[in-house]
Amino acid sequence: MSANQEYEMMVLEPGRGCYEATLLALDEQRVALFFNNERQELCTKMSTDRGRSWGEPTILRTADGEPLHGYRTHPLRLKSGKLGLAHTAVPHAREGRDGPLMFHVSEDEGETWSDGVWIDPRFAVARNGTSRVLSSGRIVVPVFMWISPLPGGEAESQGRSLCYSWVYYSDDEGESWQASESELVVMTSPYNAHGVYDFEEPCIEELNDGRLLMHGRTRLGRIYDSHSSDEGKTWTTPQPTELASAYTPPHLSRIPTTGDLLAIWNQISPEEIYAGLQRHRLSCAISRDEGSSWSNFKNLESLNDVTYIEPPPFKVYDMEIEGIPYRYNQPQDHERYPHAPGVLRICYPNVAFMGDEALIVYDYGMGTMKGHGTKLRIVPIDWFYE
Repeated sequence: MSANQEYEMMVLEPGRGCYEATLLALDEQRVALFFNNERQELCTKMSTDRGRSWGEPTILRTADGEPLHGYRTHPLRLKSGKLGLAHTAVPHAREGRDGPLMFHVSEDEGETWSDGVWIDPRFAVARNGTSRVLSSGRIVVPVFMWISPLPGGEAESQGRSLCYSWVYYSDDEGESWQASESELVVMTSPYNAHGVYDFEEPCIEELNDGRLLMHGRTRLGRIYDSHSSDEGKTWTTPQPTELASAYTPPHLSRIPTTGDLLAIWNQISPEEIYAGLQRHRLSCAISRDEGSSWSNFKNLESLNDVTYIEPPPFKVYDMEIEGIPYRYNQPQDHERYPHAPGVLRICYPNVAFMGDEALIVYDYGMGTMKGHGTKLRIVPIDWFYE
């Protein structure tokens, strides 16, 4: 199929919740979209023409016909050729603290799934589509949790909790799991003399030298990164990258045809954070040196045409700390934001590569769109380098 032009559509129409959908390329033409419906049943939609058209939703079921329940999916092609699926499970083990984490295997290309094993039976949040199967066959699932003296859902609110990240890994295709020996937060000094800050919703990618690179969400105006030299068992203290960012989740992947890293994230200035524009711009950039530097900054979505934001000085950039109610606002300056009014919450991207194309899905809603849907954009890989 020709890949000479861009293509976009709403692959999941706006609904009451946020889908945080993920993609998995099954072969040269077939790609599956994983998501959950309003009953929190895990579902797929299938495309046999590289994302141009899609079938009806199908509920994922065990061999006994029982539906799988949950959300935040992580479909994987395991080294054996089987399919794996990590996901947040329901019901929750702790009220208000999100859900436990489960893993299933399919030996028939997703027609049926195993009953599943616990990765974490209590509370570990894995941002959708961030798990990876390493060249060794090890499965690595990056996770985070928030700790708080508050017992219920109010514990998640900013200022009442601290988020830290770690990973789970499996060397037997998901039959058993181990936790990393590092718990990751942002520390401003080796002796923790000046503060500890959130490091959450991590994503990872394997580097050419065998190390792992992790990007994490922070409230410090930038993405921070960490490295592992032992396939996820231990990690370095997170350090700031040159990528200006809102307090939103980043995504990392490797472009198969070029070998370069691709980052997709909400590239936002502090001014835009305080103005309620923290998720209007979804940007991407390329790294040719394994994440040490980034170039070819472009926008997948934006209310203006600014493609590069200078990373800000170290500081917590938070609306509530500044006494500003957290909300999404339409910009009033239409000279600076010529594409306004528009959609304001664009986030949680996920990518599948098929031949010379990239298929990208992301949450898309609010502002001029009621509710949230999942938007699909297909671009030639050359587009990232133009």
